[in-house]
Amino acid sequence: MPFDDPRDFLESLEKEGEVVRVTKPVDVSHEIAAYLRKTSNEQGPALWFENVKGYDMPVVGAVFATRRRTLRGLEFSHDEALDRFYEGIRSPIDPVLLDQGPCQEVVLEGETADLGRLPIPTYYEKDGGPYITLGVHITKDAETGGKNAAIYINQLQGNRRLGFAAAVFQDASLMYRKAEAKGEPLEIAVALGVDPAILMATQIKAPYGVNELSLAGGLRGKPVEVVRCRTVDLEVPATSEIVIEGRLSPHVREDEGPFAEFCGYYCEKAPKPVIEVTAVTHRENPVFHAGLSGMPMSDNHFLKQLPNEVTVYGELKQKFPEVREVHFPASGCCEYTCYVSLTPRYRGQPRNVILASLGSAKRPKMTVVVDEDIDIYDEFQMNWAITTRVQPDRDVIIVPAVGAAPEDPSTPSPGYSAVMGMDATRPFGQSFADLTYVPVVENVPDLATFTKK
Repeated sequence: MPFDDPRDFLESLEKEGEVVRVTKPVDVSHEIAAYLRKTSNEQGPALWFENVKGYDMPVVGAVFATRRRTLRGLEFSHDEALDRFYEGIRSPIDPVLLDQGPCQEVVLEGETADLGRLPIPTYYEKDGGPYITLGVHITKDAETGGKNAAIYINQLQGNRRLGFAAAVFQDASLMYRKAEAKGEPLEIAVALGVDPAILMATQIKAPYGVNELSLAGGLRGKPVEVVRCRTVDLEVPATSEIVIEGRLSPHVREDEGPFAEFCGYYCEKAPKPVIEVTAVTHRENPVFHAGLSGMPMSDNHFLKQLPNEVTVYGELKQKFPEVREVHFPASGCCEYTCYVSLTPRYRGQPRNVILASLGSAKRPKMTVVVDEDIDIYDEFQMNWAITTRVQPDRDVIIVPAVGAAPEDPSTPSPGYSAVMGMDATRPFGQSFADLTYVPVVENVPDLATFTKK
């Protein structure tokens, strides 16, 4: 069963040799990030920094910097992950409220709620400052009661102030704009250091008002335990390492950025809303969870990869049962490029699948549909299929001027782009060149068993 406490997950990873302790003193300014960048590039272990200069709190990072560890957090194998994740979020389980939880073992309110106590890293050279990158933001629509849990980045703006960088199409942004239109603040809580199921559930593009903590319950097979915040009317995961409570003031904006985004480029400095912190609560001896973004692959990418795949898979599967798998590859930043495996049932179906994918909740920039004989997790096979099964004038679809991810640096303006699809399937109902095959190749023994003489 998936883990319901981040400490249990870290302990399990450490027993398996997936966590390395860094005992030498490290600096929050770039040095922690340098370690995380190196281990992410090498698909290496998670890192536990025991000695952070100027702080009495350890930092752990790169916990989700491999697909292997990300799936381990859900206890899913690669082969079953897509279907199990899909079934889990289709069977949500609402959170259960506790009277108390570990996340409130220490409570700091008012002037004592000092963010300067937290070892918040500065990651990249041109980042605008220290950033919280793995905080799960809990918000609620005051009119409908609908809840949202999502990961957004927060630049440290002061000892009791955080930037809030939700994009205009994201649910928390809509909740804030609704409150702001009435001249009211939006209450918010940022839970840092939560279990893997919660982190991954936040990356699902669920309908507005659906509580992602309920989706996390579905992934776990049991409810997420929550406790009431101390200064705002919200509930947060009880086993969180750290919780920051506050309010988004209406009509207040401050410059935030630049920040190294998941696409490998900096986003520009821009005015963003500000969280006025009212309380900080945490466990005894808390651990700060750091997550790297920037060039693939890192925590940012692996945490969104499977949820993005499941989001599009779920939408396509309802319309096209012949869809077999969906993959968002690292080369497309786990966001911009979507590969779909299909067993075509009728002529033109691959084009229908392409258009449905491009118009899905994840809005990829490019979708490539291939036959079931192509392994969509193998970039070589995908490029081979594109090279040998695509005729550009026949099989490429380009749709101009649609909404798109704002972080794409190639777009003419943020959030506005052309999108493209490629039908890399063999022409339906027509003869096509035969694949080459060497008979009885499957009878050749493993070459590793050969003995050199």
